Amino acid sequence: MKTYLLYAFLLLLCLNAEAKGKHYKSSNTLLTPNHGSLLLQNQKIDQNGLGRIGDERRLSRLVEDGTLVALPNTDAVKIAPSLPSNRRYVLPVTRVFLLALAQQYYAEFHLPLQVDSAVRPRDVQDKLRHHNKSAAPVYGPTASSHETGATIDLSRHMNKKQTQWLEQQLLVYTYLGYAVVEEERHCFHIFVSTEAACLMN
Repeated sequence: MKTYLLYAFLLLLCLNAEAKGKHYKSSNTLLTPNHGSLLLQNQKIDQNGLGRIGDERRLSRLVEDGTLVALPNTDAVKIAPSLPSNRRYVLPVTRVFLLALAQQYYAEFHLPLQVDSAVRPRDVQDKLRHHNKSAAPVYGPTASSHETGATIDLSRHMNKKQTQWLEQQLLVYTYLGYAVVEEERHCFHIFVSTEAACLMN
């Protein structure tokens, strides 16, 4: 498994270097948010059989029955103080993915990754749309994946070297089908697919 990850990583490094060598003047990257990415997240939501969380009451029930688990809070993972305590939950596979990525990042930089957002019920997403027009819709084929508990937003408050390292690692996981990633202005929006469960091994 580690050998396969290494080969995929080297391949993506080469592709990225080739794109830069062609004087790619746009700020776009392979992780730039786009309509297709939103569609893909929702396709994977359907394929993975994930339900959407409508409100805080439903969210509480899913926490109580163990469907959603608490975000880790370790040397490698920091939770943004602004994230409400009742929304610091994700699906187990997302927690596994986050821990694996954060441990790699911590080993490289001796700093934690910060989670800015996690599960977001539909009614919260609807309120967000009222003052953030770029937020994903509540319904439809491009609806927000935060409503499933599969998605986290990681802060981009890091230097250029750290950002490039994280971009490359996320490209590997994207290539392997473990995640769908959008590199936004202030965060990395990461939808984690059930395929990432293999990171437990």
